[in-house]
Amino acid sequence: MKKQGAMLLMLVFIMLAGGTAASAHAGHSKPHELTVLVNGVPVQSAANHLWDGKAYVSAAQFARLFHQEATVSEDHQSVAFNGQKITDIRWQQGEATVWVQELARAVHAQNIGWDQEQGEVYVLALPQGSVQITPVVPAMGEHWSNPQAGDLPTGPIYGVYNGKLVFLEYMIAKDDFVKGTDHINLAGMKGVPSPSVVQLDIEFQATGHEGFEVPHYDIHAYFISEEEQQKIK
Repeated sequence: MKKQGAMLLMLVFIMLAGGTAASAHAGHSKPHELTVLVNGVPVQSAANHLWDGKAYVSAAQFARLFHQEATVSEDHQSVAFNGQKITDIRWQQGEATVWVQELARAVHAQNIGWDQEQGEVYVLALPQGSVQITPVVPAMGEHWSNPQAGDLPTGPIYGVYNGKLVFLEYMIAKDDFVKGTDHINLAGMKGVPSPSVVQLDIEFQATGHEGFEVPHYDIHAYFISEEEQQKIK
């Protein structure tokens, strides 16, 4: 009996070892769970994972954040998303996952950050055409906008710090309020994921400032706390 028991344990060990080798595809690292944020909004999927140092993200859930669809080809070898054909895919837990670099490229993302300690990927995906227009401003961050689209000086203006979205800003001239001028259907976060607003600041600039040198109101919708804001140097 002891001999049979030992043989059974050996057989179980061999089966488990064989299964592990098969799932790891011999010579590759095993998948690891991964947190993925787009403008601070999480891509909710248990299929997100790291594989051989590359982050793979649920194509369907990533696309959903942009109110789009990611279509898997009939042969399951590629994904079509936002006019791009992507072939760097892996199937994980029944979902097609795509290398995050390819997804970011498809939405013209401005930056991808990687926090190894937290196991977190952060994709900064502002509306297409947004470019940095100022360096870091203390307690605010960099200012980004699309001058080519005529967004300035009113906005939207996007605050970015360390590659992460911090605020959304508009600047409204005092005279506009006096005259009752409407500002309707401003672009804002149209077409891109938007995190929740944590705090709202409306500040009167009596003499204006560089970039808008008339009396006006700066309106900031912050996506971070006051404590986090004050740490920006």
